[in-house]
Amino acid sequence: MDVRNNFRKSVLDISAYNVSGHPAKIKLNQNESPFDIPDKLKREIIEEFVRIHWNRYPDVFSRTLPERFATMYGLPVASFIASNGSNELIYTIEMALVEHGTEVLIPQPTFYLFEKVALILGGRVRKVFAEPSLEFNEEEIMRVASSMPSGLIILGSPNNPTGKSVSDGFIEELLKSTPAMVLVDEAYIEFSPKESVIGLTKTFKNLIVLRTFSKAYSLAGLRVGYLIAHPDTASQVLKVKIPFTVNPLSEFTAMKLLEDRRLFTERVEFLKRQKVIMAESLRKISRVKVVDSDANFFLFSAPMQATKLFEQLLEKKSVLIRDVTSYPMLDNYLRVNVGSEEECRYFVESVKSCLENQ
Repeated sequence: MDVRNNFRKSVLDISAYNVSGHPAKIKLNQNESPFDIPDKLKREIIEEFVRIHWNRYPDVFSRTLPERFATMYGLPVASFIASNGSNELIYTIEMALVEHGTEVLIPQPTFYLFEKVALILGGRVRKVFAEPSLEFNEEEIMRVASSMPSGLIILGSPNNPTGKSVSDGFIEELLKSTPAMVLVDEAYIEFSPKESVIGLTKTFKNLIVLRTFSKAYSLAGLRVGYLIAHPDTASQVLKVKIPFTVNPLSEFTAMKLLEDRRLFTERVEFLKRQKVIMAESLRKISRVKVVDSDANFFLFSAPMQATKLFEQLLEKKSVLIRDVTSYPMLDNYLRVNVGSEEECRYFVESVKSCLENQ
């Protein structure tokens, strides 16, 4: 018996999501914050968590976090849905919107999960490739979007893995030009000089914005994400969402982190400064090119085949970064996220050493 005969063809045609898990002294491959939650705060959180009844289900859908977000952003509580990481919401949103034949516009290159879920659901993916500079081809995105009578448009801004953002005012013009839904993933917005488009959800019912605690808030391990949309839109997405996915520990921790955001604001500012130092140091190495980025990571190329340099950094220097050569337009690029001052310095020295000894 071939068990594969029971699975959807769209599932058989794809691979499982995978990120290289090689052990390394310096880990700069997943765009994580290099800073953990302070031990004192961890202890306070755990002490409180001990008092929670573990035998009881959490709320079907978190109410505590949406109420906090509503106060933060000045939007209705019904505009927010909290989740077990923003990846869960990518699945949820696409399940609510995409069926066989639905048009899904996804600029390239970008986070592959957007396309993967669309393909599983039978969506017809329309790709608009970036400019040679890796900036968004906004004119072509607008042209294709304006021809869509329905469907879904997905934009990461700042975009992973390029670090590029759409221009000021582009999302508003896009929303005016198409009746299709527009999903804007703002996972890295805290590191960007651009403003969030969350406020547009007051006016445009075809906008959904994704945010996460995984990057700026150092909470990748506890999985907290959320979406913002007009209440009429959020209510439809909520029909599809899996219940009970925000566990009490993650919810309570996120609430504690929101009580005083100065620590994370300071960390973000440090990482932004460190990115500039890191990029400038790399540019001083002969024939190394760095792509400007609005995120906490950036792409770079070097006078060595990218996969070979990736392997040498890992094997000889115990430095793990991300090989993105499988992405369209990135066949000679590697991606690295900003780490601590020591990690960044060691990474640059390692690149220089590998290139000098090739």
